[in-house]
Formats: sequence, C-alpha cells, structure tokens
Amino acid sequence: MGAGQIGGIATLLDIDFENAAGFLGHTADVSEAQFVVYYLSHAMMFCAGVLLEAHVVLTPASCVVGEKYKFELYAGTHKFLENTGVSRQVHHICLHKGYNHTMRWKVCTSDNLALLILNQQFSFHMHENGAEYIVNRVRYGVAAPNGEARYKDRSCRFYGWGSRRNGFLIPLLINLYRLDVTVLPSENCHQMWNYKNKYLCIRQPACKSEKHGALCPDDLGSVVVCSGYVLGMMTSRLIDRPCGVGFTDLSKYNKFLTCGVDDSRDLVDHDVYMEFDTARPLMSLQTVSNGKSTKTKTTTPKKI
Repeated sequence: MGAGQIGGIATLLDIDFENAAGFLGHTADVSEAQFVVYYLSHAMMFCAGVLLEAHVVLTPASCVVGEKYKFELYAGTHKFLENTGVSRQVHHICLHKGYNHTMRWKVCTSDNLALLILNQQFSFHMHENGAEYIVNRVRYGVAAPNGEARYKDRSCRFYGWGSRRNGFLIPLLINLYRLDVTVLPSENCHQMWNYKNKYLCIRQPACKSEKHGALCPDDLGSVVVCSGYVLGMMTSRLIDRPCGVGFTDLSKYNKFLTCGVDDSRDLVDHDVYMEFDTARPLMSLQTVSNGKSTKTKTTTPKKI
C-alpha cells in the first residue's frame, strides 16, 4: 500500500471532510517550507522533520528510537502522494542522550530529539527530478529570534498534514498546510504542560473542533518557524502528558544541534559502520549496518 492510498483511507475514516487536519490553516505555497521532509517508519508511524543541512534532518526521537533498518525520507514536495518528491536513505540516527524511552511511563522524557544522517546530500542549487521545488534548509541556532524579539515576531507559522487527528498516525491531508501562530512568554501558558520549561508557549487560531482545546492536532515533527529560523518542534502526543504538550523550545538545545551537525560532516560518504571518533555532550549515536541489524554506541561526554 502506497502513501497516497494510506492518506486516502485515513481521510475517508475521518468525518470532517472539509478540514481533516483539525486546524484552520491554509495550503502552503510552493515557495515556502522547502525544508520540510516526511517519512513512514517501519512501524507505519508518519513523522515529519526539517533539514538543518543538506544531509542532516531534525526529527523527534520517539519516531526513530529502536529503528533497526535503513529507511527512506522524502523532500521537495508539499504533497503526501506516491511518486512525488525526491528521497534519501537514512544511514545514521543520533539520539539526544536525555531521551530515555525505556523509562517513559515513570520519568518524563522531554529531550525528544534526534538527528538523521542521510546517505547523500540533497541539492540546494539544482532542481532534482520529481521535486516541486529546489530543496532548502532552515536556519537554526543562537542567531534565532529570542526573548522580546520572538514575542514580537509576526511571521511565525507551522506546517503539517494533520496526522495526529483523532488518534490517527498517518496523514489526513494530501497537501501541506500552514498555520500562523504567535510565540508568547512562558508565563502565559499553564506550567503543568510545560515540563522543565522546555516547551514553547504559542497562540494560534481556534481549532476546527472545540474538543482539541488550545492545541490543534498535527504531525510529530512539525516545526514552528519565525523569520526563517526554526524555534520549535512538535514532539508530544496526548499520551505524553503531563510531560509537556506541544512544541519543544529548540533554543534549549543549541549545543545539541550545533555539535551534532558539526560531527555529522565526518559521516557523509563514509562507510555506514563509521561512528563518531570524538564524543560530544548530550548525544548518543545509533549506527545502521548494511545488513538487518543495528549497532548502538552511547558516547561518553568529554569536555569541550
């Protein structure tokens, strides 16, 4: 069964045919969100991600933890359909060291982030066959709007296909949607849903249905982008409460993102068994072999 067929079935199962996603957004233009990627895990969970570099994707760790085999992800398209976009294969998975999946029912695992290292870079300069547009990356890091700057930014928005609607974990929209939001100071949100103050406080238009409350359902891995910088990533599902709900504040993870991207450059075009030679704080590396097995190495942090 292909991606288009899965999306079609999910749409038929949902009674709201006018807006299956659950949020009152708009179809994304082809000139925006050229950094969004998506994939189906081997457990048939749909997740999105964002290109930080031509070969590095940021995505929730809960989407890929325990993944044993290489898998494909897709970019260059705003449509969840078969034979659209261009694909790359994921060869390495770098999990945030703070994400402890085995203790998720006893301890809140708020560091739900992972970096995917691809077997080949996407082209940021040439149009690839099958793509609707030239793929690009999102900006990130310490230069991102922060403090008063991001609270006054009126360009913030997130993108998604609405796969979290009514418990479905597959897309309910064919086209990528955009929703404009505003980032607010953390004191404006209920702290019971903001575990260790690691989630963005955002204001968005009312959801399609009142039963969703203030947070409209969307995809794991959807990102909030302001002035071209990624500020947050949707990492929580309802079952994660009260460990935090909504978009993880990525300004809390600048070291993980910067060091992870820097180290990943050594993995491009190298043998798939290659692992990091120099340990970096807050991360562990999961390496996928040529066969159907996974070797996992947890690095020991060194001072930098």
